[in-house]
Amino acid sequence: MEKPCQTPAALGYRMPAEWEPHAATWLSWPRREGISFPDSFDRVMPPLRAMVEALIESEHVCINVCNGAHEAEAREVFGRLPMDRISFHVLPTNEPWCRDHGPIFLTRDLDPKLAAVDWDYNAWGNKYPPFDLDEVAPTRVAEILDIPVFYPGMILEGGAIDVNGAGALLTTESCLLRWSRG
Repeated sequence: MEKPCQTPAALGYRMPAEWEPHAATWLSWPRREGISFPDSFDRVMPPLRAMVEALIESEHVCINVCNGAHEAEAREVFGRLPMDRISFHVLPTNEPWCRDHGPIFLTRDLDPKLAAVDWDYNAWGNKYPPFDLDEVAPTRVAEILDIPVFYPGMILEGGAIDVNGAGALLTTESCLLRWSRG
């Protein structure tokens, strides 16, 4: 007889609220050939630098890059920023929206204290292919961190939900209950 799969909640995990203290922010560095910033890629770099500069004042920043050349591009943008709170991970993505395609982290009091959720991802209802690299990013992050990963089997972007850390989740029907969600 097969043992039933335990849910993250049954294992003591919870999804913390966005405003709770956390150890790091994960970003996927944009690619010049990506579709997110047509004709404005260079104008996006100063705000990205400013965002990373603000984040490293209080936390670690983990940045997904495609390869060494991509990392070098990011390092050039950072210039003289202190690099002790920035780490790079070779984890190619199609687009830079890590809040949407990255994992949602879960926490609990017991070890392992951190876990990841790997939602299925289809780039906002198949609007922006390809998304094959983005779709596997959460599991790749979990491998880098050596943490458990849960697969709920539903399509979702992280930015499509907001949680309060106590079990309530806020979203909209138009965002998640659409035919294009599989």
